[in-house]
Order: sequence, then structure tokens, then C-alpha cells
Amino acid sequence: MKLLIELKNIISKQLPKMPREYISRLIMDRNHESMLIVRNKGKVSRVIGGVVYRVFEANKFVEIAFLAITSLEQVKGYGTRLMNKLKAYLQTRKLKYMLTYADNNAIGYFKKQGFSTIPRMPKHLWLGYIKDYDSGTLMDCYLNPNIDYDNISRDLDNQKAVLLETVKRFYTLKKYNGIAFEGSDEASRKRKIEEIVDNETMFERIPGMVESGWSYTAYKKSIMDYKKTSFFNQCQDILKRLKSHSSSWPFRKPVSVEEAPNYTELIEQPMDLETVEKKLDARIYYLKKESFVRDIQLIFDNAMNYNKINTIYHKYAVDLKNYIAPYLTQLKEPTELEIRAYTGLKQPKGSYDNLEIRVQLNCINEVTVYDAVSYTHLRAHETRHDLVCRLLLEKKKKKKK
Repeated sequence: MKLLIELKNIISKQLPKMPREYISRLIMDRNHESMLIVRNKGKVSRVIGGVVYRVFEANKFVEIAFLAITSLEQVKGYGTRLMNKLKAYLQTRKLKYMLTYADNNAIGYFKKQGFSTIPRMPKHLWLGYIKDYDSGTLMDCYLNPNIDYDNISRDLDNQKAVLLETVKRFYTLKKYNGIAFEGSDEASRKRKIEEIVDNETMFERIPGMVESGWSYTAYKKSIMDYKKTSFFNQCQDILKRLKSHSSSWPFRKPVSVEEAPNYTELIEQPMDLETVEKKLDARIYYLKKESFVRDIQLIFDNAMNYNKINTIYHKYAVDLKNYIAPYLTQLKEPTELEIRAYTGLKQPKGSYDNLEIRVQLNCINEVTVYDAVSYTHLRAHETRHDLVCRLLLEKKKKKKK
């Protein structure tokens, strides 16, 4: 019962427009079943997500009523794992279809899980059995009996390996000596390379370019596409969209003491769009998609927790969170090359020995500069951001002494 109540609270928070009485009634209804994701930490168990569904055994289908993951654990793959576990379980019960009514923010997720907006299930099997929602889109998914949903990631990796191995048999790798540049100055060599790739005639003289199918036009287009789709440009685009939205004005600046005297007492980690922008410009914080998404969602979760549900601040937070959700879902992880270019870190992947970091922490209340911080190795599970914050705290402690 305790776990079901925790799931109800998660669903209520993630679906604020859904009446809480309706959510409670379906979760506690004997005709509905629930599958939960529970994190066990010592003797404490905590629900981080779940799905509520109803099985129609005679008609061989399932209706999904609710599916939600707590905001702090989103964009980590839990939703996909939960759906695959549900599919594998339903296979054991010889069921063939899954149906759900998805709102506009959930359509993208369900499409990734194999659902389609074009119903494949015969209409007479479900018509009159499930409740019709005017604001939702009916989607269904066929449960293929030949797919092992429990191990679908492993099977896809194996298929990819076989495909790559097959491709290697049909092409031969030809190596060219490349182009020799006079002088050993790195800056002059870089200028020479830029002159070549920005000149159509010189570009086509690079050994192997034409043979590999590249053209100067295709090369320039790929550069423009890369700039548009790189992780950090996507982050800037998301910030731009949020700041230009008509409902974003309460979240553009930090909450002041004059506006809310007890804000810091109730909200442990304040966040706003200006702070996110400063952290993005600092080039040390957002080295993973998860970090950026967490801060963006934190802005709206804080507003929803602090303000009552009937206030404009709560309404604007819900609107913005739903508006930006598809863009956060489409946000890709940064590549190692992007991270090194973004941070100026010249260390090879996975190497943090004798790490030299020039760090500038742009905080709201102070700006601290480390001219050259040498650290032989990072601690276990410690990120560069954690390293910098720890060194900052150590420096402050030394000043107090």
C-alpha cells in the first residue's frame, strides 16, 4: 500500500492537470494493476516511477492508464526499461496489443517505445472497453512474440556488430600519406588547414576526398549541420526558447529575498534561467545531458513545490515544463570531441592524471578564479565540476583558519 501511495504522488506531480481523486481511484481499483520501479538503499525502499494498466484478457489487450518517472530520475532510461519489462511480462500472459491515450508531450516517448498513432488493433476489440479522452491521441503497440523485450538492447548491439562486420568484408581501406606542411608552428599549420578546407579547388586536391564521395558543398553543409546539432548549441537554443516564451518572466532571474523571504528555507537548491546560462558559459558544468536537463527541470519543480496550484507561477511552471519537454528529450549527449572543444581540455579520453584546470566559477554572488589548479587524479565517481567545487570549499576553509 505504501508503494502504491508513493506512485500516486509521483503521477500526481507529473500530471498536475489530472484530478488526484481519479488517479487514486484507478491505482486502488482491483481491475487495475501496477508495475513499479523501486530503488533499495539499505533498508529504505523508494519508488522512482511506475505504470498503471488494465488487462482485458478476453480481447488480448492492455490499456495503459498512467506512466510516470519522478522528475529527478528522468532522462536516464528508466521509462524505456519499465516499458520493456511490462512488454516482457505481458508476453507471458499471451496478450497481443497495448493501447493508451497520450497527450501531446507523451506522443514522442510512446513512438520510441513502438507505439503508433495509426491503430493496428481491430477497432471492435477495444471500442466500448476503454474510456475515450478528447484531449489525447489514441496509440497502440503490437507485442511481437518473436522479440525478447527483456534483452532487446543486447540483441540490437549484437545485430549492429554483425552488420559492421559484414560491411567490413565489402570495402578496402586505402591509406594516403596526407599533406606535409612547412614549419613546426601549430598555429601556422592550423591556418594552412583552414585555407585548404575553405577553398574548393584545394579541398578537392586533398588525397582521398573525391574518392570517398566527399564534395566541397557536402563538406560545408555537414559543418553547418554539425553546428546546429551539437550538444552545446542545442542547450543554447533551449535557453533561447525558454527566455523568449511569454510565460518565462518569473524564472529568468533568481528569486529575490524581497519577493519571497522564506524561499531559501523551503527550496534547498534554487535555480533560474540566468544561472543556467552562466553555468553554460562557464564551460565546466554541463558535460552531460543529465546535468543540463536536471537544472532546467529544477527551475519548474521548485516553482511547483513553492507556489500553490492555483497561482500563475505554478501554472506558468507547468506550461513551460510541458513546452520544453520534447526539446529536452531530443537533446543528444555531447561527444568527447565536443567536450574537449567546449572546455579547452586537451587530455585524451579517460585520462585525468596531472590534470591542469583553469577554472572560472561564475556564481551569482561571487566570481572565483583558479589560475592553475593541479590535481594528480580525481576521486572515485568525482566529476570535474565536483573537483572544482571541493577545491573551492577547501580554499574557503583555509581562509577561515
